[in-house]
Amino acid sequence: MLWVVVALPLLFVALFALNGLVLADRGAPRVRHFAEVPVAPSRSAPGEVTFVCYNIAKGFAHKGGLKFETRANVEAKLRQMAAVIRAEQPDVVFLSEALTELAPCNVDQVAFLARECGLPHVATGENYNVGVPFCRVVGGNAILSRTPLAPVANIDLVGRKRFWVTQNNRRALFVSAEFAGRPVLMAALHNDSFDMRNNEAQTRQLLDYVGDRPAVLAGDFNNRPEDRSIKLIRESGKFAGAFDGPPTFFEGKRAERIDFIFAPAGWELLESKVIADDTSDHRPLVCRFKIKG
Repeated sequence: MLWVVVALPLLFVALFALNGLVLADRGAPRVRHFAEVPVAPSRSAPGEVTFVCYNIAKGFAHKGGLKFETRANVEAKLRQMAAVIRAEQPDVVFLSEALTELAPCNVDQVAFLARECGLPHVATGENYNVGVPFCRVVGGNAILSRTPLAPVANIDLVGRKRFWVTQNNRRALFVSAEFAGRPVLMAALHNDSFDMRNNEAQTRQLLDYVGDRPAVLAGDFNNRPEDRSIKLIRESGKFAGAFDGPPTFFEGKRAERIDFIFAPAGWELLESKVIADDTSDHRPLVCRFKIKG
């Protein structure tokens, strides 16, 4: 029996390393098309596009420690979120803190929302993938779309830690989509929430990566309008959008705007609003743009 006592921990460590180093998607976006999902109507007029960004807080599936919510309760929460999104009839939705796997409560939250919202084209980018095969936690950023998405990259952001560290481990998910017949980069983001100097370094990295290409940056920037990262984006001259506005994040007495949607410079912002819904600790941000060359 002694060999069992010794072998089991070694087997676990081997499987843990295999998952983190080999089986995890790492820097590759995963693009899926749910062909059976009817495409939802869009509120956008010709030449316009409506975006939503939403930090869904993992569907509140994790209750702390080794406690997890039931699958039924998580799906009920996701249906509430989907109803909020669906009411806006968006063309593209950017998700932060979305789980595709959680072994004790295994709901692919991204696929679930795609089906509920009628947005059949899906891209996901892992921020973390930890555990062993068939029993792991996988989460990160995602994009849901009415129209096809082409994978580009899921880049490591400055300050990224070893694969077994899940807290504050960040990547940026990049895909490409066509708007008015032209390819445009789209990035779903969830930047550093602990170290604002590192948050600024990540923003500089993102601006360098985009370069002169037209791009949409959307998600949880963990930076307020008056903070350095948002100022850098504004000062770059590469983006249009609402650089200020109502709060999007609520925690206790905190009420801050840290979620943003920025479109290519030259696009005209027609509408920007925050939906007054407390299903998540972040409220969905909706922006409608007129696409210009």
